[in-house]
Amino acid sequence: MSERTPTKSLSLNWIASLPKSIRDRLILSLSPKNADKLAYDWPLRARGSQKPPPGDWRVWLLLAGRGFGKTRTGAEYVRAQVAAGLARRVALVAPTAADARGVMLEGESGLLEIGPPDERPDYEPSKHLLTWPNGAIATT
Repeated sequence: MSERTPTKSLSLNWIASLPKSIRDRLILSLSPKNADKLAYDWPLRARGSQKPPPGDWRVWLLLAGRGFGKTRTGAEYVRAQVAAGLARRVALVAPTAADARGVMLEGESGLLEIGPPDERPDYEPSKHLLTWPNGAIATT
């Protein structure tokens, strides 16, 4: 672990604690590369409890209360798996099709709202199908 890690984490935590309007202005003042990293790099922004557990596992139960970030955590995990080429076919399961679309896809923390715009999936609502630029697909 480098000596710079605690300062980096403290700075990111401090930035995350700022009001959205100030965070947005700060991001706009950065170079495009640094702004994208800050805006879209979930591992830099996620709390420890929002990061996948270590090890070889098949089920990750994220049991938490309202406002924890369960939807965002799940969407970011799927996005990372797709981007890394580790997930080519994804099933997005919700109580109803409307829940899947309204929360998991189109909600503020949904797959259609997170990540850099050029990496976001295309959505075909009539087919309940998402297709990422790298060819990975998800069905709801």
